[in-house]
Amino acid sequence: MSEGGNGEFAAIERIRRLLPPAPEGETWIGDDAAVVGGTAGERMLLATDAVVEGVHFDLDLVDAADVGWKALAVNVSDVAAMGGRPLHALVSVVGAGADMLDRLMRGLADASTAYRCDVVGGDLSSGPCLVVAVAVTGTTDGRRAVLRSKALAGDVLYVTGPLGRSAAGLRVLRARAGALADQAGPPWERGSTGDSQFAELAAAYRRPVARVAEGLAASAGGATAMIDVSDGLGIDLDHLATASGVGVVLDTVPIADGASREEALAGGEDYELVFAAGDPDAVARAFAEASLRPPIRIGRCVPERTLRLLGADPLPATGWEHRLKPA
Repeated sequence: MSEGGNGEFAAIERIRRLLPPAPEGETWIGDDAAVVGGTAGERMLLATDAVVEGVHFDLDLVDAADVGWKALAVNVSDVAAMGGRPLHALVSVVGAGADMLDRLMRGLADASTAYRCDVVGGDLSSGPCLVVAVAVTGTTDGRRAVLRSKALAGDVLYVTGPLGRSAAGLRVLRARAGALADQAGPPWERGSTGDSQFAELAAAYRRPVARVAEGLAASAGGATAMIDVSDGLGIDLDHLATASGVGVVLDTVPIADGASREEALAGGEDYELVFAAGDPDAVARAFAEASLRPPIRIGRCVPERTLRLLGADPLPATGWEHRLKPA
């Protein structure tokens, strides 16, 4: 996590102050997606993100098709974190040759089908490395969007699944690539094909899953605030708590099989959803009615705004933050 004025989050705050505020009823900078337009029942969700070679992926560890999947899935996850579902996507690609572009589009098409999010246009450009930028529209189908800023003291905190798979997947892919460097083929195909845990962890990193159905269920169950775990549980929970003006006390951190506690807290790119809700029974009913596994209760929101605890210990706001170039 970077610190000081060159950090991503400080830069976002500077940008927010330079731009006009959102009109009443809309949400602009500062949440997983923007909420814009129309009356309350006609709001549209807008999300955009880019994945950059050497920052978000290494083509020695993943295929271009995985990059295409990830580029769309991370944007769909931002829509899911608002309690919405995706509609359409625009995709801009920089720095892809013809063969790479074909594989990239296969991954995008797979994700488009999986998330029912049609790719309707975009742009191509040359450049020094592969960059895929996606913009997604979404809808809450007339329900209110679930912002990250509306949690209340006393709300229960949930996460939709165990954490740390993606960071562990990156770790094992790097280890296998190094250990079997003399073997041909990509690292996820080298070595024993019977290693199911390796395959599961590698898949979590290569093709993360956006929790659209879970976001809809959380919204139906009365979620007051929600965010996806893209940068790490510690830092993303801190975003939610700061935006809502509450503290958080965690009783547990669910750790995925094969992952470490640190990977679960700070690894990021899990894209599970963390949400607050005031009525546990309503949450349980909503997830059961959607035939989803129940979310994992991890703690609660408390009135002390600056409190961040895991058990009796401080919960650090650790995770990924981009560092901008110095002036």
